[in-house]
Amino acid sequence: MKNIKIDEKSKFLSAVLLMVVFVGVAFFLGYRNFENKANAFKVDNGNLEARIAELETYYQTEEQNKADTERMIAEIKNIFSNYVADARFEDGIYEAFNLYGGSENTLVLEKIVFGSRDVVQDIPQEVVAGAQMEEYQQQIQFNRFNVSYDGLVSYDGLKSMVREIASGYYNLSIGKMSYEITPDANVTGSTTLSFYYVSGAGLDYQQPAVSAYETGLESLFGIGGATITTEDEEAAAED
Repeated sequence: MKNIKIDEKSKFLSAVLLMVVFVGVAFFLGYRNFENKANAFKVDNGNLEARIAELETYYQTEEQNKADTERMIAEIKNIFSNYVADARFEDGIYEAFNLYGGSENTLVLEKIVFGSRDVVQDIPQEVVAGAQMEEYQQQIQFNRFNVSYDGLVSYDGLKSMVREIASGYYNLSIGKMSYEITPDANVTGSTTLSFYYVSGAGLDYQQPAVSAYETGLESLFGIGGATITTEDEEAAAED
């Protein structure tokens, strides 16, 4: 077998070709790496541009946002201003006195029945805290306390009672009214009122403004003796 001699020119040419291939491969790998980095930079740049645009919009509307927030807080406070922090038995009794006056003093109250306390609407603590309002940090609940008033009243007195309920001292709604006409043209039956109050909103509770009664009156309202009970006691008596 013959020995093939490679001259110096061929060696040089081969070395050059190898270098070209090596440089080509290095360039290709480097380009792909650079392309990947460029794409990553492009994505990051897009995110930064979006964030800058968002911040720019925020700062352009900052004063309006502050005004809207203050307006919203004022609206929330205005809503809560219509409520108190609690409704108690003495409030139910005091409303009986208001109903008596509202009925043109024709109400003959036979019975007051204190009913259930129900949560009408609940705002969880995490939702309240998420609003980031210093005034409100706790769970807020809108509550209802039901009280029923049974008795006899004149027809005109009943209409006046409804006006008192709508515009009187307490935040009330009529849960139920059930009356029937008596032979002497009066009406007898029951009115269930719902007292509404809000807990967790930092509201105050004030005792009803009941003045001292003169001694010698036969009853608290100057009317026939009314019994005061609860729904549970009423159910137990029926059983």
